[in-house]
Amino acid sequence: MCFSLSHRQYLLLFTLLSTASANDQAQKPLQNLDSDCLPGPLIHDSIPTCLPSSSSQSSPFINPYCLSSTPYCVFTSTQFRSASRGISIITSKTSSQNDPSSTSNNILPYISSILTSNLSPPTSLPSTPPYELRKLKDKGYGLIATRKIPRGSVFMLDYAILLADVELPRKMKMKQGRELLKEAFWRLPEPERVLGLARSSPTPEETPVEEDVMRTNSFNVEIEGRGFMGLFPDIARMNHACKPSAITKFNSTDLSNAVTAFRDILPGEEITISYTAHNLPSPSRRHRLLNQWGFSCTCSLCSLPPALLSASDNRRTKIDELGPKVLKLVDKGDFENAIKLNKELLTLLKEEEMIPHLGDYYEVMGRLYLAWARTREAKKWFERALDEYRGFGVKGKGVEELERVVKGL
Repeated sequence: MCFSLSHRQYLLLFTLLSTASANDQAQKPLQNLDSDCLPGPLIHDSIPTCLPSSSSQSSPFINPYCLSSTPYCVFTSTQFRSASRGISIITSKTSSQNDPSSTSNNILPYISSILTSNLSPPTSLPSTPPYELRKLKDKGYGLIATRKIPRGSVFMLDYAILLADVELPRKMKMKQGRELLKEAFWRLPEPERVLGLARSSPTPEETPVEEDVMRTNSFNVEIEGRGFMGLFPDIARMNHACKPSAITKFNSTDLSNAVTAFRDILPGEEITISYTAHNLPSPSRRHRLLNQWGFSCTCSLCSLPPALLSASDNRRTKIDELGPKVLKLVDKGDFENAIKLNKELLTLLKEEEMIPHLGDYYEVMGRLYLAWARTREAKKWFERALDEYRGFGVKGKGVEELERVVKGL
């Protein structure tokens, strides 16, 4: 599976790479990198690291693999998270003097600090995973719950094993991109861990396995404002459903992706995530799933009778329309009608089960009542929002601030 921001971005990364001419020669790895030093503990024979020598001597990174006519290299750590896992990163080796606006510049020091910091997991996980990998009829492999997974609980934490800069298309020819991608896979301690993941190319005999696996199983993630395609091998085992049982959330501070139960997941039930945005109507979902992942969805939502599926599509369309209307009424100071529309929006969201919890929407309702000087109603909605946040394990300054507001009311 793949979580891209759009089908267009996927095409840009893997299909619209400018075609190399037939007489292009294979690019050679660089023996020298045009930099005074490499950012972070990234070792190369002929160029020192930018960090003190004591740091570079204990670095787990192997020599970067670069191509002579591009600013991009493969940087691999064989120790990230475990000795059998590691991570490969395809990004530019230095800031580009010719292209100072490039968003790929200067990301390596940040990523290097993550890889060498030994950060503790941001959340505690069950002592034994509440799921197992099984072979499924007509679906390949999938994850099945082995015991109840309560709604709102984080039950998996997966880490990126490969990151590829989304700027590669405008920087490189297809042959070059494929060469770097292949190197990124095969420099991992156990490349078979990811090379055996699902593939979706309609022409597998013409598509390199590394490219096929990456485009089929990657997320679009953002790190320090830069876009990357990220591969998470455990999450990649989850199949798609338009009404999923779980959701994912990427954390750029440690390159982790947390999986949270969207609702209670019962023993024996398949754990699913949505490969598309949750609010899409069925025609848009089917088009994206077929064109990007090569399958026609037969999930419980898509298999509804035509009349019920049409009603679902109508609700989703109306949800998209109501949000901007509520904001316009707020701008006009018409809080009474904004509240009426927001209540209608809440009803539609509940019917469609599009979001895991309604805390944010309840909080908006409370703020609308507060702006309308209806303090008692505002407090009730704020308390409902807090109940939703607690039930889904939402924490942080925003929740603490809301608690203070409720006490003040």
